Amino acid sequence: MKEDFKVTFWGTRGSYPVPGKDTILFGGNTTCLEVLIGKTTIIIDAGTGIINLGRKIVTDYFAEGKEVPLELTLLFTHLHHDHTQGLPFFTPLYLGQSILHFFGPRNFGEELNSVLERSMAPSNFPIDLFSTNSVKNITTLKENHIILLDSKNKTPKLINKSLEKPEIKDSTIVIKVMNDYSHPANNVFVYRIEYAHKSIVFCTDVEGYLFGNTKLIQFAKDTELLIHDAQYSREQYTGLPAPRQGFGHSTPDMAIEVAQKATVKHLALTHHDPASHDRQLNRNQTRYKKKISNLFYAREELTFLVE
Repeated sequence: MKEDFKVTFWGTRGSYPVPGKDTILFGGNTTCLEVLIGKTTIIIDAGTGIINLGRKIVTDYFAEGKEVPLELTLLFTHLHHDHTQGLPFFTPLYLGQSILHFFGPRNFGEELNSVLERSMAPSNFPIDLFSTNSVKNITTLKENHIILLDSKNKTPKLINKSLEKPEIKDSTIVIKVMNDYSHPANNVFVYRIEYAHKSIVFCTDVEGYLFGNTKLIQFAKDTELLIHDAQYSREQYTGLPAPRQGFGHSTPDMAIEVAQKATVKHLALTHHDPASHDRQLNRNQTRYKKKISNLFYAREELTFLVE
């Protein structure tokens, strides 16, 4: 039987968290996305949004009677601070019942486990990553990898798509990886998650190219939901005295170009600039929906049903 395929935004802000009365609608937490397919949970990035997500996951787990381990898959797009700063406060990390599968790129010349460990080193945090009680499986990904899960079996399997041709069943969840080179200085991973002939693409911290990001357009082709970075307004991107061109982030126009050329069904704009308050984002949403009607601005705790 086909399971529900749901996406929930837990952090939609870029750079640093911005709590306060001007960010209540779209949220002030940094990047975190939850993908729930059946009972299988996939989390993308560990910005401060993962803190509230972690509390909810643990509350639900104990309410259900904790008969089986709490098994989660976490994907990292890259390892800049705004995509990892919530990890030390992620409650499942501290539970002995948790089995956490971490996947992400090699960054700063180091494997994923080394960079994550450093984010909780004594100089940054009082509790070391590997002193926490959860079971942690940490794997550095490459672009030729595919992760396979099942809507009923939560344990991921990593394969090399150049060497193996996996059997895709009705219950199979397929996670594909694209390496984008537009974010300084360590690149960024884009993820495509497929299930039951539907898909989403999560694409943050990328910057547009002249004539569109051809590689991304192909990767996102015909997806049901493209979640795309749109941190800067056109004025921020090109304006004086401090233009943001080359910072590794997009404008709404760049995201729309990818969405239109990839013929996606829905476009969510995310990684909002911390200086952009709710009124500005609301105005931008109204402005850009005139260009592409299936556009919306991501906001915290919004759930999108992929169908």
